[in-house]
Amino acid sequence: MPDAFASGSMRTAHHMIDLTTPREQSKYVLKLSKDPRYNGQSYFEDVKMQMIAKMYAEKYNAQDPPKHVDFVDVYVLQLIDRPTRPLCTVEPFIEGKYVKYNNNWDWVDDRRNTPQAFSHFTWIASGQALLVCDIQGVGDRWTDPQIHTRDGRGLGEGNLGWSGIQRFFQSHRCNVICQYLGLPVDNLKSPPGPDSPPGAGPVCQATVLDPTRVIYIYIYPTI
Repeated sequence: MPDAFASGSMRTAHHMIDLTTPREQSKYVLKLSKDPRYNGQSYFEDVKMQMIAKMYAEKYNAQDPPKHVDFVDVYVLQLIDRPTRPLCTVEPFIEGKYVKYNNNWDWVDDRRNTPQAFSHFTWIASGQALLVCDIQGVGDRWTDPQIHTRDGRGLGEGNLGWSGIQRFFQSHRCNVICQYLGLPVDNLKSPPGPDSPPGAGPVCQATVLDPTRVIYIYIYPTI
């Protein structure tokens, strides 16, 4: 296996060429787990997670935000010529500068609004069942997200459940796209109950004084 050109906390990334396709479409990225105990089913969970994120990207785009977003398609591949016939994931190589916009805990890069608003949107659009985070990629074409579910079940070791959702919102600051989408601001003092209505909570409001100055007003419910 060629040396990795990139390495994350859980996987290494390797260049791959598909010799059966035209040259301009032949560049791919092959990702392998760093953990030798990583079982084959986990790779399928990775694909499932990315396709769920892609579905929410389509829902987000349907709201006609200023910039549309997308997640690349990803596949499970078995290397049948290798001694142990290992599994891995493969996805198209994204040309350009690769940037991480938030992680699966409490770090966000507020220099861009779209990635943070998208994560916030997924929490509301899912009926407060999940949150897509760990947004990264080139521009608004993303890959390798993490999903936190309210119950913390499934979707890999990076699913930190309610704790991960809470930490995201502790660091998240609603921006003009959150306001444009009418996203509620959740204070997340305790896990929402099973009967919590989708989108319950105050709406993120923004008052624009001039094109270079925006004042954000956060209205929280009385506790």
